[in-house]
Amino acid sequence: MAQQRLPIVNSDDGVWGDIIRQYIMKEHFNDDTDNPANGGHKTVTIRAGTASAGTAPLKFTSGTLMSSPEAGAVEYNTDALYFTIATGTVRKKIALYDDTSGATGDIYYRDSSGNFVRLAAGSNGKTLRVASGLPAWSDETFATSTKTSNYTITGTDVVVFADATSGNVTITLPTASANAGYRFYVKRIDASGNSVSIARSGSDTIDGQTSVNVVAQYDSYTVVSNGSLWYII
Repeated sequence: MAQQRLPIVNSDDGVWGDIIRQYIMKEHFNDDTDNPANGGHKTVTIRAGTASAGTAPLKFTSGTLMSSPEAGAVEYNTDALYFTIATGTVRKKIALYDDTSGATGDIYYRDSSGNFVRLAAGSNGKTLRVASGLPAWSDETFATSTKTSNYTITGTDVVVFADATSGNVTITLPTASANAGYRFYVKRIDASGNSVSIARSGSDTIDGQTSVNVVAQYDSYTVVSNGSLWYII
């Protein structure tokens, strides 16, 4: 039976070489030839830690990052842990987060320092929106804007008020293919004789049409994309 221990001084005469060989070969590669691959780890078994200080199964010491990344390298510098991928030999920062106060449904996002920050789950009825470039829970609200000249809707628009008091206004929808599931509201708020119309982009259609006229003051249309075309709902 293989001895899983180091030799004991003055107790293993004649067999200490076999014991240390068995000990080293437990986790190191060896094919008994003059092979440069010999000595490298073939498996690594880490003993379980305990609650006592200084017994962590794996512990890194902070150091300086290598001047040139090396594929497969793991590095630790101050508060960041890195791993370098083989494709492009790019050093990647491993995302870390503090889970001491986490709960089911929480969301984590990247802050300006590249760290994971916890956003607690919102309460019932809340919607996730972006405020100052960061995710935040809020009551559902509609972003509104008033347009007095031709305008092309973007993905951040929701409600567009068209005011043709000073001249004809065309509200152009974005491409349906890039806005699958998006819904936009267009409402006319003036009573002038000028025209307000909702137009397609490219070869899209709106209920089979290239454009829709919003004729009277306070008339409105709600359109939604199915990923190919716009439909009025």
